[in-house]
Formats: sequence, C-alpha cells, structure tokens
Amino acid sequence: MRGRVVSTSRRAQVLGILAVVVNLAYVLWRLTTTVPSPAGVGLLVLEAYGTLGLALFVFSVWDRRPVRPMGPAAGAPPLRVAVLVCTFDEEENVLLPTVAGAVALTPVHETWVLDDGDRPWVREMAAALGARYVTRPNRHHAKAGNLNHALALVNAELVAVLDADHVPSAGFLERTLPYFADPTVALVQTPQDFTNRTSFEHVGDEHDETLFYRAIQPGKNRWRAAFWCGTSAVLRVDALRSVGGVATSSVTEDYLTTIRLCGAGWRTVYHDEVLCRGLAPGTYREYLVQRRRWAAGAMQVLRSRDNPLVAPGLSPTQRVAFTASALGWFDGVRTLGLVAVAVMVAITGSPPVDADPMVFAVAACTAIALGQAAMATLTDGRFRILPAVVFDALRIPVGLAALRRLVLPGDLAFAVTRKGRTGVERSAGRVPRSLVVATAAAVSAWMVVLLRNLGLLPGPTGPHVTLAAVVLLVQAGVLLTAIERIRHPSFANDRRRAQRFDRGLPVRVGNSWLHFVCTSTTGGRLVHPIPRDLYELHLLTDEGVVRIVGRSTGTAGGSVSIDFESGQWPQRAALARTLYRTALRADEGDGGHGYGSERGRVLETPA
Repeated sequence: MRGRVVSTSRRAQVLGILAVVVNLAYVLWRLTTTVPSPAGVGLLVLEAYGTLGLALFVFSVWDRRPVRPMGPAAGAPPLRVAVLVCTFDEEENVLLPTVAGAVALTPVHETWVLDDGDRPWVREMAAALGARYVTRPNRHHAKAGNLNHALALVNAELVAVLDADHVPSAGFLERTLPYFADPTVALVQTPQDFTNRTSFEHVGDEHDETLFYRAIQPGKNRWRAAFWCGTSAVLRVDALRSVGGVATSSVTEDYLTTIRLCGAGWRTVYHDEVLCRGLAPGTYREYLVQRRRWAAGAMQVLRSRDNPLVAPGLSPTQRVAFTASALGWFDGVRTLGLVAVAVMVAITGSPPVDADPMVFAVAACTAIALGQAAMATLTDGRFRILPAVVFDALRIPVGLAALRRLVLPGDLAFAVTRKGRTGVERSAGRVPRSLVVATAAAVSAWMVVLLRNLGLLPGPTGPHVTLAAVVLLVQAGVLLTAIERIRHPSFANDRRRAQRFDRGLPVRVGNSWLHFVCTSTTGGRLVHPIPRDLYELHLLTDEGVVRIVGRSTGTAGGSVSIDFESGQWPQRAALARTLYRTALRADEGDGGHGYGSERGRVLETPA
C-alpha cells in the first residue's frame, strides 16, 4: 500500500503502560509473598520473562509513524544501482519470476544473478533476460560470502538484495531510492510478504511474520533500529564496506550487519509498503529449518562482542530494540516451561504460590488479560492470541535450539530453506519429540487429576491441583492444535515446481482463439483445443502477445494439460510478470504501476 500513515494512539500507549505496571506489580507480589516451592520458583521465572517480553513489546511498537524520505537534491545525479539476486539450488520456476521482475525495474540499473550453485541453465537464463551472471570458486560463508564476492565486482553506489524467491513489484526501486538522498542512510528495508497464502505459516491472509513486519519493524524504525531482513532491501555500498562488508560470523548476517552499521553511525530505515512477495515455507520442516537458523544466528550474536548490550556505538534505545529481537526466540522455552510447572503441581500437589488459589488465579488472569489487550490495541489488532499461542508451541524446538546455542559454543552451518518443490511424495509432517513429550505429559497429568477426583487413584487433590488441571487442559488443547497443524495434509511436502495461479489468458492456436488457464510459469490447461502433441501458443499477456511452445501431457474434462518446452526465457519472463502482477498488487505494493518495459512487443523464437 502506498505511503501508509500509522500512528499509535495515546489510548493504546496508556493501556500499554498500564499493562506493564500491573504485570510488574504482579511479579513483585509473587516475589515477595508467594514463592513456597520449586514449582513456584520456576513459575515466577517464567512470569518475569513474560513481563520483560511485554515491556519490550510495548517499547518496540510505542510509535509506528513512518520516516519520510528527503527526496533527491535538485540537480543531483542519479545513484548507480545494482540489483543482486542470490541463489543456490532453487528450481528455475522459483528463480525465473524474480530475475524477470528485477530486470524490468526502473530506473536504469544492472541486475546480477549471484549463483552459488554454478548451474549452466542459470547462466543461460541470465544472459537471455539481460542480467549479469556471476559465480565463485567456493561457497565460503554461504549467502554473506556470495554478497561480499559480488560487492567486489559491481560498479554501483547502491545494491538491492533479493532472495531467489522474492519477486519485486515495478515500484520497488522508485519507492526506496529517495531515502538515500540522506547521505547517512545505509539501509532501506521493506516488508516480506508471500504469494503462497496456503503456506504453513499462514492463518487466513496473514502469516506468522505479519506482526513483525507490519507493527514491530515500523516501531523499531522510530528508534532507528529497523534491521535488514536479508531480502527486499536496498543498501549503500560505501556503508557496507565501512563495516567490512556483509557480516560472516553469524548465520543471520542481516541482523549482525545492521548492528555494525548502526554502531558505525549509519541510519537504517523501514519503508512500510509491500514491494516484494516471496514464498513462505510450505511445510513445518522448512519452517523449523528457517526459524532455527534465525534463532541460532541471534544466539551467535549474543555470545559475541557484537552483542547489542555491549557493542560500541549504539544508542540506549538501539541496544534495547536489538536485544528484544534476540530474546523473543525463547518464547517456545517459556511455553514448555509452563507445561512443566503445571504437570509438577498436578502430580505432586505442591502449591506454586503461597496464597489463596482464587486470589492467585484472579491476579494472574488480570495481568495476562491486560497484557494481551495492550498488545492487540498497540498493533491495531495484528496481535491475535490464538495463533500466537499455537505458533509459540510450534516454536518449542526453536526455543530449545536457541537455548542450546546460547549455552554451548560451536560453529553453525548455514541451512538453506527449500522453496518450491520440497518432495516427490506427499507425506505428513513429522512431529518433534519435544512437542510429543510435552503433549503426552500434559494429557497424562490431566488424566491423573481426573482419576484422583473420581477416587480411582490415590494422591493429593485440592484447589491448587484443580487449577493446574484447568491450565493443563488449555495447554493440551494448544499443543494438540499445533500437532494437528503439523500433520495436516495441506502442509505435506510440496510436489509442485512453481507457485500456482489460475490466471485465464486468451490464446491463439493456429487461426483459432481459445482460452488458456495458466497455472504456473511451467504451463497450464488449454480449453477445448484440437488434440495434438506439440502446441504453438500465442498468449495475450499484459505485455502483448508472446509465442510459447508447449507439449501435451494429458487430457481431462475437455482440457489439455500443457508443459512449456524448456528455455524460452524472454517469453516465460513476460508471462511470469503477468502472473505475478496480480499477486504483487494485492496489497497495492505495485501502486498501479505495471512493468511495461516490453508492452506491445511480440516476443518470438523459432519453434
């Protein structure tokens, strides 16, 4: 959406302060009067962590007003720009739309395809679409090393960085470049959003990262602590070189590089407008791979001299903002800890607090409810409690991995998140052992309490045990919901080669105009054609007529399934821009602009 103006209301800020004060008062009450047992100590630690998280959240989203660009100075020459597309092992139907969108961007720029897979077909595609191609003799330092290798080659003042699956809208450069009229700006980051709205992390039209990109990052922007998120961003080359290039000592090179840039006095800006769309992890396995890498990388930073609490050059608010991002990875550990406390109380009967159970329940529920209300109000409803608690449960393995990485030293390899096709056979996701154990413990402890209350088992009962049983019932429901999501057929391995569409296009076959339902950049369905093996299709796209050759792969219901022949890069690039334009405009990120650079041309190659 163009120029979103978001400000946090005074009412929301007052509610946030009230929630933090009440939660602090609750923790102080617990600390001074209500800690009689090991379970009580453990619960207090978890509650204190929750209160700290709430305070950091309120701080992060306190003011979400956008930072406006200065705009270019009169008579200033345009900055030289290179768009860098990072790729390693993505299939052509993931990479092609990104390169197609990148080369069509305005203003004038160079597009570089940085292929760490050293694949001949990528070289061929880049040449056919007018992009520069570069590979390197080794893959040291993964993506960070790939970018640093390119920085030594490009002749540009700014570099736009895109992951292989992130397709830019036509206005991507036009909206981000004006910020660099301020010579202190090193980075402009835009939100990540996704075309595959049936991914594992999507709940309706929003996804697991919506809260971060549409509320937390805009808030960090006001503290000058918005950070690079790896893709969909533009960076100043001189700024990168001033801090030694892209950081290589953490697998979250973007987060660490931002800390170094801010410590060196550079500014970072968050432009809150969707200008690129990528592919979110389609399965739980890929979701875990990605989140574990992010969490482990944050722990690498906390263990280093770049820890934002002690790193030189940062302001106090920047230290708080960057630290908050790292501490959030322990939410899964807190979820597991709460289950463990409830199980301990239910089995042993040891009260977690030295207070009347009803007083404790009312005080705890009041503090929790006020905190949840403040978070929802401060984010204009972006924070939703049910998806939040379910995804906290899904991130239990991530939190444990983060804790292990924080405590235990060691090198960490960069784990690539697979995009597009993730398997040959559709198979349900595997449930991690930590979730299985937590769920079994919660259900078993609840059953024990039930049997005791029915007189079928000996053991302690009472108000505290009953309260623990209620908590366990809720926790078991959340954990079972998380497991059901992991096992759901919708999130099984993805056998498809590219993002799916259902865009109908007029097509001329011979002298007849027919209807072609384009389902991806690899092919689609031709409705009511004359059967044949090979088809010469003249598709009417947003950029004019493109001539593509395809081969029949089967018939069903009066339609013929067609796979496009390999290659045909310019034609498929024009088709990709047409297919993705609708998705990119879904959030008005395109602002009504089309790529347009080849409109009206007929792109042909011999059959």
